[in-house]
Amino acid sequence: MKAIFISTEGEYLQAKIEVNGQPYYVMDEFSSENSKNGEIVNLDIFSGLEDESEEWESIFNGNPDELKKLQHQSGWKYRAYGKIISIKPVIVDIGLFETEAPFQIQSNDIKVIGSYIAFTIQRLGASIV
Repeated sequence: MKAIFISTEGEYLQAKIEVNGQPYYVMDEFSSENSKNGEIVNLDIFSGLEDESEEWESIFNGNPDELKKLQHQSGWKYRAYGKIISIKPVIVDIGLFETEAPFQIQSNDIKVIGSYIAFTIQRLGASIV
């Protein structure tokens, strides 16, 4: 996906990018010494680390408004809201990208497809495509 590079604290540290006019803070796995503010980069944005302590009930009851979005919490931490679109593995459409659901909601039950869930991404990542 096309993103605008804004700034970085350094390799594997926090970087700020912009996608469709929205700022995102990600783990920098893409910039170099020559990266310039405003430069267009083609990135793969992904959930680098989820909160493994969240309970099933919290995840499945956390999105009553059926949202697909990322809500910034702090640093590169986000609350993800999305819809389960497949199983084996469980894939969630969170709007900006599709991601595998946290391990605690992996399921072979077809009934979870179409469910709206919410979970915490501890570290949003980005790397060059």
